[in-house]
Amino acid sequence: MRKFSVFLFILSTILLGACNGQTDNITYAMIVVVHNKEYNGTETVKDEGIKMGELIGEIEKETPVDVMPENNQSNSFEVSSKIYSVQGTDQYIIVLDKDNEEHLLERAPSDE
Repeated sequence: MRKFSVFLFILSTILLGACNGQTDNITYAMIVVVHNKEYNGTETVKDEGIKMGELIGEIEKETPVDVMPENNQSNSFEVSSKIYSVQGTDQYIIVLDKDNEEHLLERAPSDE
């Protein structure tokens, strides 16, 4: 009986340890830094009032998702993704990814 108790204790310890080793559902912000300003993914929908402006940069390095990008870097977009201004505002940028999909990003509040 003692051997069974020891076995049960060891088994429960292993199972609990395995559960604690799982990663939480951590999500990271979509970040692009251009002209030393941070822009983050937004839920704002791109409509007729948000028009793509001039090409202002290109992603030169993709950082790991948990690392803060530096100038012309992103933790979400691949190298050579194009960065465009939005006409009439510096509050937003548009990133054109390798699949030619447009992504609207908003300037981070701490940069204002």
